[in-house]
Amino acid sequence: MLDRDLVAAALPAYELGGELGRGGWGVVLDGRHRQLGREVAIKELPRAFAADPTVRARFVSEARLLAGFDHPHIVPVYDFVEVDGLCLLVMEKLPGGTVWKRFTADGLSMDQACAITLAACAALHCAHGQGVLHRDIKPENLLFSGGRVLKVTDFGIAKVVGGSKTLATRAGEVLGTPAYMAPEQAQGKELSPATDVYATGTMLYELLSGRLPFSEEGDVLAVVFRHVYEQPAQLTDVAPQIPREVSEVVMRSIATDPAERFDSAEAFGLALAEAATAAWSPGWLGRGDLQVMSAPAIVAVTERASGPVAGRPVAPGVAVPVGPAPVTEVQNLARPSVPTALVRPSITVHRGGGRLEDIDAGDLIPVSEVLQRPPSATVPVLVSLVLVLVTVALALVGLGPPRYPPDLGPELTINGAVAGAAPLRLDLTEPVVVAGRLDDGSPSAITTGLRFSVAGVPLASVSTTAGAAPDGSFSTSLDASGLRYLVAGRATATVELRQANGAELGRRTFPVTTSQPPLLSAPGIAGIGLTLFVLAYAESLLRARRRGRKRYAAPLGMLAVGALGGVAATAAAWLLAGREPGPRTAVAGAVVGAAAGLASVVAAARSASRRRFRTRRPR
Repeated sequence: MLDRDLVAAALPAYELGGELGRGGWGVVLDGRHRQLGREVAIKELPRAFAADPTVRARFVSEARLLAGFDHPHIVPVYDFVEVDGLCLLVMEKLPGGTVWKRFTADGLSMDQACAITLAACAALHCAHGQGVLHRDIKPENLLFSGGRVLKVTDFGIAKVVGGSKTLATRAGEVLGTPAYMAPEQAQGKELSPATDVYATGTMLYELLSGRLPFSEEGDVLAVVFRHVYEQPAQLTDVAPQIPREVSEVVMRSIATDPAERFDSAEAFGLALAEAATAAWSPGWLGRGDLQVMSAPAIVAVTERASGPVAGRPVAPGVAVPVGPAPVTEVQNLARPSVPTALVRPSITVHRGGGRLEDIDAGDLIPVSEVLQRPPSATVPVLVSLVLVLVTVALALVGLGPPRYPPDLGPELTINGAVAGAAPLRLDLTEPVVVAGRLDDGSPSAITTGLRFSVAGVPLASVSTTAGAAPDGSFSTSLDASGLRYLVAGRATATVELRQANGAELGRRTFPVTTSQPPLLSAPGIAGIGLTLFVLAYAESLLRARRRGRKRYAAPLGMLAVGALGGVAATAAAWLLAGREPGPRTAVAGAVVGAAAGLASVVAAARSASRRRFRTRRPR
């Protein structure tokens, strides 16, 4: 908010009046020099920006340059003040209104539009010669003095606030005017006089045709995207009544590539003056009501024949008020029967860009960050797929068989077959008979235990106690029917023999294959459930990430889900392929699966960014 008392204290030589308006700088006050009686306009840089020492330093630097300008088409700066957090500019008061106001209220003929542009080119050429770019040329920044002399104002505001970068809020409000912004300005690239040429050419396109070279549909950033990634509509298609020579000059001035535009404002002005003279005959500028001063080379071109005239001279036309046009008239803009001066179908909020007084200084980021094309999702997608395939391959091939602890004690038989390296097939609905012979002096009571495990993870166990014969032989029948739903497929079985006091007498570890259907067992059902959970939760996380949500939860969630997916793949290979995994296989599958999950998050995030990019970028 403007504090009038602070402004009055900072400018004791001036008497403050009412509010003249609000623009890019913020509030503009009416003022009057007490001794000279000179009417002035006072502009204040909003306090939120003036509090930044870097911004204040740029303000002083730019203000000194502006105060040194002496050109009839540049609004003179009489004074500037930087004190106690205030940054003030005292400028000539321009009561004649803006070009935009005249354009919308009274309309402009083609020769008037060209004359305005030539005066702007003269002012810009002077500024460029002193190393100052305007960076925000638009009809609202071109005003008329009381003597109806065109003046260019608001030089350097974008540089004062953003330095070399064009800024935008995180909400998408651009600091500047998107409708006239050059592509290199939006992309944060090096600026040159061709940047101001682009904005001036865009303005001329609008003043001649009644519309802008790009659609203003969508939000502010959508407008900027069009300037960066699309080609402007041909002026001859939009307004065929405009002389071809003039249209060609305008289209060159708004070329997307700065190297294809005029390299200086004077070059643009000379080309436009020559084209207009070829179309409307020498002297056309002097016959109008707008003057072009301090540009002798440009004015001289308008006074002499500079080339063959295509057919008879075309009258520049009369001023036609601009206002809302019927749909039928808008649809017929390209027809030869339309009037010489065309109406602009609509005026949207995108013209003005963000006003400093409405913007939080801490919320600004470079527009180039918003416009930067997101990286492709192809690479992370391929990485994720490769890692998934590696996970499956690890589950199927494995990293070697399970490692068994060394055997102890006597040789054992299981259902009459020697327990060894070859897998034994067991039907757990039938008793499991364990037999062997101990050394002499064996205890009369032996506890025989049978337990099953997979990849070192215990599944189930059963035990019983029985006596041994005098010669040390024994045969124990174990009822394992209760384990038939807990043990599935290929597993590791361990038989342990112990005395009543717990002392170990013998141990044998060997592979077994159960005859029970693995998918109908508890591990099989758990494996199916785990697989379904992994797929569902992964899809949920990735869908949310593609939509821009769960930015922090998705990576952590997919890390866990990927690890579980690796375990699920290992379990699936165990149950379906009948290959018992080793602990190293399960761990490797979990690690690679977690990596695949993280790669999929990156792919989803890039996909979301590119989707938003395509949404912002109109087609």
